[in-house]
Amino acid sequence: MKKLLLVTLLSTLTACGSEDIFDNDDKDNQLKAVSSVSFSATPNDINSPIYNFSSVYTVNDIEQSTNDIVFNWSVSLEGEGQITSLYPEKSPQYEFNEAATYKIKLTVEDHFGEALAQFSTEIAISAEDIATQPTSPNAVIDITDRTTTIYAFNSHSSNYSESALSQINWVIEGQELSGPDVTHNFNETGEHIVHLKVTAEDNSQATTAMTINVVNETTTPTAKFNYTKNKLVVSFDASKSSNQSSEIISYQWDFGNGESATGITASATYPSEGPYSVVLTVVSKEGVTNTDTDRIDVYEEAAYVTCDVLTTSSLIFKSADEGQCFSTSPITSRVAAEAWCGARIQQYIDDLSFRIKPTLTWQIRQQGNNEC
Repeated sequence: MKKLLLVTLLSTLTACGSEDIFDNDDKDNQLKAVSSVSFSATPNDINSPIYNFSSVYTVNDIEQSTNDIVFNWSVSLEGEGQITSLYPEKSPQYEFNEAATYKIKLTVEDHFGEALAQFSTEIAISAEDIATQPTSPNAVIDITDRTTTIYAFNSHSSNYSESALSQINWVIEGQELSGPDVTHNFNETGEHIVHLKVTAEDNSQATTAMTINVVNETTTPTAKFNYTKNKLVVSFDASKSSNQSSEIISYQWDFGNGESATGITASATYPSEGPYSVVLTVVSKEGVTNTDTDRIDVYEEAAYVTCDVLTTSSLIFKSADEGQCFSTSPITSRVAAEAWCGARIQQYIDDLSFRIKPTLTWQIRQQGNNEC
């Protein structure tokens, strides 16, 4: 037998100042309107993590047309706040991913964003519910293109292993759209939630939502890259670069070894060990550029370090070679070598018996072993 959760909220509104949203006649204190919100949540099957929600909003026992109201649903987990927004329709579907007690909240609004009714209830999802692991569609939103307030979205990454997706529906800024590719020009800047619902031929559904921040002015992109080293081969990734007003359309690399490349990812093979200055330049759709520069240290193999103490700042201590110190294990980067040498030089200075401590300079040599 299916589990069924049913919650009914009945509110009586009278013409008492601002509480009366149905009648502005403050002189008439007679009962003007009775609003009722009924809510149900039904699992697809016994011990199913997929729930079908449904709500009916009535005024004076008359069900209100969905053309005149908006159903805004959200699911939250205690201690984590809101975790998702359900598809804004009368009867959405949602799949829970872990055993917990969730709070389901529904706000009924008019098309001006004014709340007409609001309530919430809790649903307990058990480990047995989650263990069923039903086969469900996967809804994915991708941004194809954007320029300030104009966004192009697609659902091409959405999929379902059991059958084809027969319906693709969107709700963006209150507007209902359909199809795998949609374009929307936002009327207002700021944060907006984009909703996607995919329906398969067997009527299975999946929904998802994406929050975006819309701006109406051209912004400067942020250039940022990471890299990984494998001896003299370095792989670069600029996916952390971003821009708020549009897409980044160009990634240009200067590897510091006389070579260059383009693309969000790239790699370079360096001819020899040493430090190199790498520059990434990104270009937005509006033609605005920005750069990120980083020095990388390339070594063919991990090497032992010899730190040669050179001269002092005082003629009293000046000599051709004040001393040497050697690492007893390989060091893999110039930064680490400099830190190691710096600590040894400070120890060298501290061990001097002179009352006036010298300021020393040094040079670092890399070698295959710890023999001089």
